[in-house]
Amino acid sequence: MNQERLLKIANLIEQNSIVADIGTDHGLIPIFLSENNIAKKIIASDISGKSLSKLVDKIYNNPYMSNIETRVSDGLNEYKLFEADTIIVSGMGGILITKILNDNLEIAKSANNLVLQANNGLYELRKFLHENGFAIIDEDDVIENKKYYQIIKTKVGLEKYEKKEEYYFGRVLIKKKSKNLELYIDKLINDNKKLMKELNILGNKSIKDRITDIKKENLFYENVRKNLEN
Repeated sequence: MNQERLLKIANLIEQNSIVADIGTDHGLIPIFLSENNIAKKIIASDISGKSLSKLVDKIYNNPYMSNIETRVSDGLNEYKLFEADTIIVSGMGGILITKILNDNLEIAKSANNLVLQANNGLYELRKFLHENGFAIIDEDDVIENKKYYQIIKTKVGLEKYEKKEEYYFGRVLIKKKSKNLELYIDKLINDNKKLMKELNILGNKSIKDRITDIKKENLFYENVRKNLEN
C-alpha cells in the first residue's frame, strides 16, 4: 500500500476519533494515522500474532506511537460495542469484508462509520451494506501499481440503488465524475476488445456466444463512461 492510498483512507477518517484497523498486518494505516495526528487512539488488530509482532516492535521503539494498541483478533471477534468511532477494513476481498462485518454486525453498526477498501467484489460489498442497514456517504479511488482501488465510507442508514452500475462502480464516484474510474472503465473496454479479437480467430459457436456476451458487457461499460463525460 503506497502513500497515496494511505492518504485516501486517512482523508475519510474524522479527526481525533478512535479508530479500529481490522486485519492491520504490519500496521501501515495505524502508523500513518498516529504519525499524522489524525486519530487520538488506534486499535490495530490482526488474526496473525506473528504479523502483529512486527508492529509491536515498531511501537516499542517509538514513543510517538503510544496511542496505538495492538490486539490479536479474527475480524471483530475481540471487539466490544461502541469501542471504536471508525472501523477500517482494507486490503482484502469484498466477500471477506462482508463476512467480517456480518459475523459481528452489531459491533460494526455501533461505530459512527466504516471505511472499507476492497480489492475486488465491490458489487457484493455495496449490496451487503444496503441489505444490512448501511448507507454509503462517501467514496474515493486511486490507481496504484497499475491496479484500481475504491474506498467506501459508510454508516448506519437506509439506502438503495436502482441502477446496477452504481453497485459495480459507486454512485458517489460516478457523481464525482472520477478520472480514475474513467481510466479504469477505459481499460475494461479495451481489454474486452482485445479479447474479442483473439476469440474471433477461433470462430466456433460457443466462442461466438461468448463474444456476444462481451459486446453486451462493453455496452454497459460505455454507458457508464458517458455518464462520467457529461
